[in-house]
Amino acid sequence: MELTEEIKISLKREYTLCSNAMAFYEKAIKDFEQKYHSPTDTFLKQFESGKMGDDADFLDWYAFAKLLEQWEKTQSVLRSVLQ
Repeated sequence: MELTEEIKISLKREYTLCSNAMAFYEKAIKDFEQKYHSPTDTFLKQFESGKMGDDADFLDWYAFAKLLEQWEKTQSVLRSVLQ
């Protein structure tokens, strides 16, 4: 399938929006990691097993990590289409 120039421009714009969203979530996650002295993968395991409680920070951290995963998948698809 050949992409028209208009579609390429739109996909590149979406790629930029995706990159910006990822940068936001990466920074927020890094802040949580520093605040709680824990890497996100360790936090996720503990949170998903019910060991972390339901503090607002933990709910945000969990949501941001899951959203970042989705944005990473989206970016990967966009990258493969644009190449």
